Amino acid sequence: MKWKFLIVCFIATSPLFAQDEIPYDLEAVEVMLDAEVNGYRSFKYAIKNNGPEAAPAGSYRVFLKVNGKMISFDTKTSTIDAGKSIIYSSGEKFRANQPGKKLKYRLIINTKDNKKSNNKLKGEIIL
Repeated sequence: MKWKFLIVCFIATSPLFAQDEIPYDLEAVEVMLDAEVNGYRSFKYAIKNNGPEAAPAGSYRVFLKVNGKMISFDTKTSTIDAGKSIIYSSGEKFRANQPGKKLKYRLIINTKDNKKSNNKLKGEIIL
């Protein structure tokens, strides 16, 4: 009887059954327009890992919407070391010769980190 109790206690406290906190914290840092090339500009966006350990490749996905339209969807994501940033680029291009045109963006990181409040960023860029 004593052994059964010890086995149950061991299993209940085993790290395999414990919910570990995710050791990385991804933050949507910045959205910017790339330099003009052949009359067009595209978006670049930065993601930072504020956590103490690396965010593994594929552990997050990144979405970028502009004026309500999904223009970029990154699913094959790279490792981000602790304290480091990575920059992604959208494939869609916007005509640069539209002075004053407003582009409203929304950057979303889909991940399982513990701090969801910094996984989104929205704003506006004027061409």
